[in-house]
Amino acid sequence: MSFKKNILIIIFLIFLIKNINSQSFKGNQKQQVNALLSQIYQGNVYEGFQCMLNMVMCSGDTVIGINIFTGVPVTLTVDFSVFEDLTYFISSSAISFSPNIFSRLPNFTSPEVYFNIGKMNDQIPEDIVLPENLYTVEFKSISVPLPNAFFSTGAIGTILINNANPGFALPNQFPQNNFLKQLNLNIIGNGFFPSNAGSALSNLTELTLNINNYNTKNITFPTFEPFNQLTKLAINFHSADPLNQLFEFEPTINNINTLEELHIENLGFNISNDVDLTNLSKNLKLTFSNHILPLNKFKYPLNCSLDLSNYPVSIYDVDFRNLTSLSLSNVNYGENLPPASNFDFEKLTYLLLSSNQFNGSLPEEYCSFVKGSLALGSNDLTGSVPDCFKCLGGEEFPGLFPNNFDDFFDDTPADVCTAFSLDVPVNQLLKTNETTVFEFTGSNLGWDSDIESTQANVELAIIEPNKKIKITIPPGAGIQNATLKFGSNFSIEVILNYEFYGPTIDSYYVQGSGIFFRGSYFSYNQDYENIFTINKDYKFTAHIQTIEDQNLNNGVGFENDDTPISVLKNREAFNVSIDVAGKQSETVTFIYFGNITMLSDLSSIQLNTTGGDFSFDGEFGCNTTDFSNPIFKINDIDVQILEITETRINITYPPIENAGTYSLYIEVGDFSFTNEIKFIETPTFPPTPTPTSTPTPTPTSTSTSTSDDEGLSTSPTLSISFIYLFSIILLINFVF
Repeated sequence: MSFKKNILIIIFLIFLIKNINSQSFKGNQKQQVNALLSQIYQGNVYEGFQCMLNMVMCSGDTVIGINIFTGVPVTLTVDFSVFEDLTYFISSSAISFSPNIFSRLPNFTSPEVYFNIGKMNDQIPEDIVLPENLYTVEFKSISVPLPNAFFSTGAIGTILINNANPGFALPNQFPQNNFLKQLNLNIIGNGFFPSNAGSALSNLTELTLNINNYNTKNITFPTFEPFNQLTKLAINFHSADPLNQLFEFEPTINNINTLEELHIENLGFNISNDVDLTNLSKNLKLTFSNHILPLNKFKYPLNCSLDLSNYPVSIYDVDFRNLTSLSLSNVNYGENLPPASNFDFEKLTYLLLSSNQFNGSLPEEYCSFVKGSLALGSNDLTGSVPDCFKCLGGEEFPGLFPNNFDDFFDDTPADVCTAFSLDVPVNQLLKTNETTVFEFTGSNLGWDSDIESTQANVELAIIEPNKKIKITIPPGAGIQNATLKFGSNFSIEVILNYEFYGPTIDSYYVQGSGIFFRGSYFSYNQDYENIFTINKDYKFTAHIQTIEDQNLNNGVGFENDDTPISVLKNREAFNVSIDVAGKQSETVTFIYFGNITMLSDLSSIQLNTTGGDFSFDGEFGCNTTDFSNPIFKINDIDVQILEITETRINITYPPIENAGTYSLYIEVGDFSFTNEIKFIETPTFPPTPTPTSTPTPTPTSTSTSTSDDEGLSTSPTLSISFIYLFSIILLINFVF
């Protein structure tokens, strides 16, 4: 065994000697490391041990970390500008620097370099230029001012001052700074906080102010302007005598409406007036600890959470109206639990009151808290617990124990819950096109529930524990039911029966090559089909109705290759009904009209270019067609319609200049017809020639008679036929 041990020692010594002989440093780092260690150890440092003393951390040939600790006061004169690869620098309080360390820093290669200065007594020059990768600077103790350049140069993201001594000060006004995110300061003696912090520190998110008031009454409490990004403000009072100097609660805190957290520790405020914080952001987290503030003076913003620690005041002074949570620790006041009338159960979701010596019984109204939101253990509660807790058993409520209840312990099993009650209505009738929401009330409903339903996507939720449930039923069809489950292991079941209105058909219309039906309570749910029956023998499945269709008064249609048009005839009656999930509509009868049909043979019709009247035979509509605004056009020119019926259109058409073929367009209701029609020149007839050999008879009278009608006249010469007719009339009169 000793042989093996000796071998290991030899290997270690070989490694150590090799490390000592081969160790090298980048640039002038070796010289400055030697100087640093010799000043700390008064020159007693052996060559090669520089990176083996915990003070200097190396990586390869470069120094990446320095952690200097000594209890003997030392002033370092090392040139720190050679350590460009540093990631951290830590010094103890016995170490000072000459010249000041911040005046001789390199441009670091590593991002977010961390500096922790144990004690800063060396004046920081006003003309320093900080490197951009110096991200965090922490002063354990500082006794000199922070110059303006500490905020105007570099890109420091975090400044932490743990202890400020006389001599420390901030600039009178902060310069514009877009990098600083976290600032932890001490305000001492005659110190102050620059009033322009909100506008100058544009990206500051966390601000901690430590008011150190031990030997003076001259501290001026800061005032605040709005910040762009500030989400957390902590105000900590430190004093040997808290009553030495008290401040009125600063109202300008209300200007910081970006706050998400406000922490106040120890006694420092003397509140004589109401403190209105309602202007602060919603969901604000308030933490008050180790001091006495009159809680009844506070008005909280909406959805605020309040955390009180070592805060010996009455819980009855808390205004719960805007609180979402309340946490008490080490109050030890010995009160009964606050009554439910103090709470808004819809807002207050967490009540942590453990270990505060509350006594009395657990109120029945606490059944309305969200499960898991009550933490009441380690108090002095007694008596019988409400039935809502017994129904589920002690294991479900670990936050109630330990206490001194009479009949309820952490291992008490669930009982049969005879106190459960819930009344649901019978055979509810629902609309197929709407999501239906039911709210039912009861008692001892518990905190958890489940549901099984014949219809998909039916939801059950408890919206007020033990008192009220909500059932959400999506659009559906037919006759349905749901089983509602409550209690331990969901052993309590309640049946809800409901059904949807049956469908009705109101009308139909034809659009393009499809037919569409309008009506009520068609299926809006993909799980239930719209099945139409035409003339008893033909069944067609239509699309599902949508809310958009309903809003636009659109009917339901069919797939192009499976449409009722295939079995319908123009201007003939048809019967139609619809079935949705077993709900059958009444059968209705319509006259089908699907398109305008021209029965007149347009190829043989010839209209005259001089205009005229004409009648066209065809199928132009049925008894439901709207004939109020028909359109008839030839060559895109409107033609006067004299009369229109289901089977005939009579028109008067105007002259047209040239013979030829022209477009014909007819529109009646939602239907249109397009074709062509011919025009020809109007035929002319030549005059009848007069024979030249016909003798001119001798007129019997020279008188003439002019007709009233234009263009019409009587000839003065009687024809031979007229003489014969006249002679026959005279003969008849003579004989009779």
